[in-house]
Amino acid sequence: MNKVTKEESGWMLAHIWLAALEETARDFHGSRPKTFLERAYHHATEQFLRSLENDYGIYPRRVSTILEGLEEYIRLGVLGGLFRDAGQFTLTEVNPNRVEIDVLDCPYRAMCGELMNSGVSPNDLTCPRLGCFRAAVNILADIDCTYEMTEIKERGCLGYIERI
Repeated sequence: MNKVTKEESGWMLAHIWLAALEETARDFHGSRPKTFLERAYHHATEQFLRSLENDYGIYPRRVSTILEGLEEYIRLGVLGGLFRDAGQFTLTEVNPNRVEIDVLDCPYRAMCGELMNSGVSPNDLTCPRLGCFRAAVNILADIDCTYEMTEIKERGCLGYIERI
């Protein structure tokens, strides 16, 4: 029998709560709970950024484009321990109004796989990672945008953030 470390326990607890939130959203909003979850991702992103400022003195830079917003959120996520490094993501600016995100290693991948196995199509999946990226662009660059997941991959996913 192995003992769970504090770090593993923290990640496990975060995954459990996120999975519960996703399941509850589907319970009340059917197969497309995206609007509800976008608000939850927005609140979570606000709380994360506020905690970085208030508790650690890490302040976000104001930015003016979707790409800059994503890059700044990744920078903050690395500083705040949310991401291991910026190499977990590949950002491709299709045009100033759309940036594709390749999440190379996603801790939520198993949750998406379970939902797909239960009959949810990739287009109906919500994505905590992309949802928080969308929220970060809105908060950091004041750009109203949406996100879509376009492909589930072996270890991550591919999607985009796009101006509305």
